[in-house]
Amino acid sequence: MWVKVCGCRTAEGVEAAVAAGADAVGVIFAESRRRVTPELAATFRAMVPSSVALVGVVHRPTIGEIRELRAVVGIDMLQVSGRLPAGRLGLPLMRTVYLGAEDRLPPGRLPRGELLHLDRRHGGFLGGSGLGVSRLAARRLAERRAAVLAGGLSPENVAEAISLVRPYGVDVASGVEVGGNQDPGRIFAFVRKAKGAER
Repeated sequence: MWVKVCGCRTAEGVEAAVAAGADAVGVIFAESRRRVTPELAATFRAMVPSSVALVGVVHRPTIGEIRELRAVVGIDMLQVSGRLPAGRLGLPLMRTVYLGAEDRLPPGRLPRGELLHLDRRHGGFLGGSGLGVSRLAARRLAERRAAVLAGGLSPENVAEAISLVRPYGVDVASGVEVGGNQDPGRIFAFVRKAKGAER
């Protein structure tokens, strides 16, 4: 089970995600309370081994912004919501598809990209709201494409969510926070539960 710990904005959070055995660490450059600067994210690069992907989370990026993140931060993958610019991106791509609590799929064609990222939009939040998605709709998408399940996951419910949706991977942000900050104990518990669910 591929596991991403997202919204990392401190060295402690990054170190905990890597030590816990996460496959990816997400840093957010889109508008969010978890947003970090490219310069801060660049300091995390040395903490993330080559076996762990450093994922840059963006919303409607320009080619220039993507080039900056590659040059300044050294990201390994892009997670994108919204439109993509024309041209070659040169990075593996994960595209966010927004689901609700209702058991229905979004209209239209699925976006291009190596992975689908299934999350919940709520109010001004593009993700990381702590609200879950319909497990049935998520499973239908996961049967069609490699998908990473997000939205309302925590150490307490991730194993059940994996058994219902059978995704390629899972992604967590608010579910490993305490008082708005990432908690190493919850990060370790989440990764352990997610990896254990695969077996």
